Amino acid sequence: MSKTYLLKICLAITLILGTATACTFAEQSTPDQAPSITTSPSPKSDATAKNTEEDNRSLLDAKVTRVVDGDTMKLTIDGKKETVRLLLVDTPESVNPNIPEPQPFSIEASDYAKKMLTNKDVQIELDVSERDKYGRLLCYLYIDGKMFNELLLEQGYARVSYVFAPNTKYVDQFRAIQDKAREQGIGIWSIENYAQNNGFHVPKTK
Repeated sequence: MSKTYLLKICLAITLILGTATACTFAEQSTPDQAPSITTSPSPKSDATAKNTEEDNRSLLDAKVTRVVDGDTMKLTIDGKKETVRLLLVDTPESVNPNIPEPQPFSIEASDYAKKMLTNKDVQIELDVSERDKYGRLLCYLYIDGKMFNELLLEQGYARVSYVFAPNTKYVDQFRAIQDKAREQGIGIWSIENYAQNNGFHVPKTK
């Protein structure tokens, strides 16, 4: 066998082995992977935050049997009769024995409450401390999904008051609603210096 023939055989074997190695390497190699993108959770919108707050509310079903005045009602809760006082709001007095005449807008506030709540199915939300010194149940009251405490403030029938920790859950939003009613000069805010931080002050007539 000539040297030339042996050289051709060796060359052929080298080419075959080189091609196989190149194919194996190509099969095992993968292109660079694109970097993964980690998305941080987007901040909650105001609507989402509000929905989350609403989802966290613990509401009790009740029925209004009598409206005493703008901020005080008689309810039946799970078959038990209760007197409830709305939290963080105060309406003018219409039935206070220590006040000889109904205060301005007390009748309007009482009539509004009677129209909205009498014999209606409602829901109540308690805060941290459940009762006041008179044994009344302290609550935020909801009618058709709307908080009645806020409705009184919107209509200018109540002022933000009796703010005592720890029952201050909605005090900031209540004050924002009150500020808007005051700017509009409606209800109790239509009488200069009538609604003040320490109560209602009826202007003295000459």
